[in-house]
Amino acid sequence: MKWLSALRRAPAPPGQGSNTYKVIWNHYARHDAKDWIFTNATDESFESSGRADADRIARLVESGSVVLNIGCGIGRVEKYLAPKVGEAHAVDISGEMIALARRRLEGLPNVHLREVALDEYLSAYPDEKFDLVFSLLVLQHMEKEHAYTYLQDAHRVLKPGGLLFVQFPNFLSPEYSEAFLEPVRQRHLSASRVRTYTVEEARHLMAMLGFEVRGLALEAGGEGNAEIYVTGMRA
Repeated sequence: MKWLSALRRAPAPPGQGSNTYKVIWNHYARHDAKDWIFTNATDESFESSGRADADRIARLVESGSVVLNIGCGIGRVEKYLAPKVGEAHAVDISGEMIALARRRLEGLPNVHLREVALDEYLSAYPDEKFDLVFSLLVLQHMEKEHAYTYLQDAHRVLKPGGLLFVQFPNFLSPEYSEAFLEPVRQRHLSASRVRTYTVEEARHLMAMLGFEVRGLALEAGGEGNAEIYVTGMRA
């Protein structure tokens, strides 16, 4: 039920500048991080989703590959992906999420975590370092310009022939159409609200970034094809 994250009004973080990514996701990390990352998650469903996404990503790489996750949260995927790759790097804008991830992933020496500032993007990483960059359930919570810049940086840090694997929420699905309308009704445009895409937008975005689309799939969620998954290759 990933789309439901947009339908709940979050408890408002205290203080000035509260409507920012970092402040909001630090706040969520202190208030049931698993549920805010994967809506209505039980411990079992949270872990099974991480295992399934790790298996999906592992099929795109080799055992010695170096991969990067944009928006790792508490390490939902890394726990299961790390044993399948050479190095698993991950960034998140929330230092609180990274702290939880470090505890969760203790004992996995090939996992490398980093808190990033909004305007830092992937600047800490050199050109052509990674075999694969992925982002799941994250770009939807960013303004599209910020999402584009992260993906632009992903193109830079990927090796030639490297893969980008990303998920977008499908605006044309009933679930995400409702997710778009709910904050409008509430007059509450939180920085963490869902920003939706269409398949045509996802394809156009990949072309603008210089990726060759190698795969695009719509996957059902609840009432329809809610999720768009795109695999792009850097030439």
